[in-house]
Amino acid sequence: MKNLFAVELVSLSFFCSFCLAEPFRLSWPTPNPSFAQGLGYSTFLQKTGPDKAYSSGAFGCVRNNGYKFHEGVDLFPIKRDTSGKAEDSVFAAMNGIVSYINETKSYSAYGKYIVLEHPAYKPALYSLYAHLSAVSPKLKVGSKVTVAESIGVMGNTSSFRIPVNRSHLHFEMGLRLSDSFQKWFDSKEFKTPNRHGNYSGFNLVGIDPLHFFSQYQKKPFEQPLNWIKTLPTIVKIRVQSSKLVDFGKRYPDLCPNFDPHATTWDCSMGPYGIPLRIEPAEKAARVTPKIQILSYDLHANTKPCRNLVTRQGGQYEPSDQLKSYLEILFGT
Repeated sequence: MKNLFAVELVSLSFFCSFCLAEPFRLSWPTPNPSFAQGLGYSTFLQKTGPDKAYSSGAFGCVRNNGYKFHEGVDLFPIKRDTSGKAEDSVFAAMNGIVSYINETKSYSAYGKYIVLEHPAYKPALYSLYAHLSAVSPKLKVGSKVTVAESIGVMGNTSSFRIPVNRSHLHFEMGLRLSDSFQKWFDSKEFKTPNRHGNYSGFNLVGIDPLHFFSQYQKKPFEQPLNWIKTLPTIVKIRVQSSKLVDFGKRYPDLCPNFDPHATTWDCSMGPYGIPLRIEPAEKAARVTPKIQILSYDLHANTKPCRNLVTRQGGQYEPSDQLKSYLEILFGT
């Protein structure tokens, strides 16, 4: 089954007969037409409680008075059965490949979830669909899916309790940091095992889906890279490491002049820490310390839940969150 309500977004895509890359087409991941119709948050976002703002279902520092980060958006159903259980289908946002399926709801705060990756596009974004009540039985890891194809059913599954009346789809888009995530995970003293390999939430860095979709709706872009290039650099960092391999190979458009033998890298990090550009440093002198802040946008670095830079004794240093991202990226 295809998403009929996706037509208003998918039809905006354009086809270029002389382009080698697959044309970029985008679908809203639920049957709710409200976003495509330009309606407000209250018509499609699931808030975290009856006394909370609808913005609590949006992306970013929207929870706990700005101190808790939300990596995606929560989208409520438009169809329920007599018990209040959601019945909405969930649709693939883009053409892609099934990279991961978790069918055991207690294994993750995501509950039952699917991760698609989209290798036909630049860069090859991931998309994630969580809290599902069911995954389409035809899907297996490696299955190809087409834009607006039904991949599951919305629900309220999670390792914690989500009331039936707050059933929703948690939807994410972004980049995957490493193919060797387990090595970083094993170096930490986490109390629970990593059951999701490279598709743990720690290894996924999100972009704001509402901004992405709204910009596409205003003027369709040829590739996600066109949109990523519009994001501001929040902090630029120089990192000494000889281990940047996975990210550079997977996202060559974000890593121009990639050299697997380079030992010093300049990294431009965008909102909430998403890597926008990583390239060998022009001056390959050794860095002391191994992570050096070259520049930062002090005005933009005011998000209490996801600051990228902190001030320690008069010096500016990478935040713990940014250090974790760099450790995963560079294996340091």
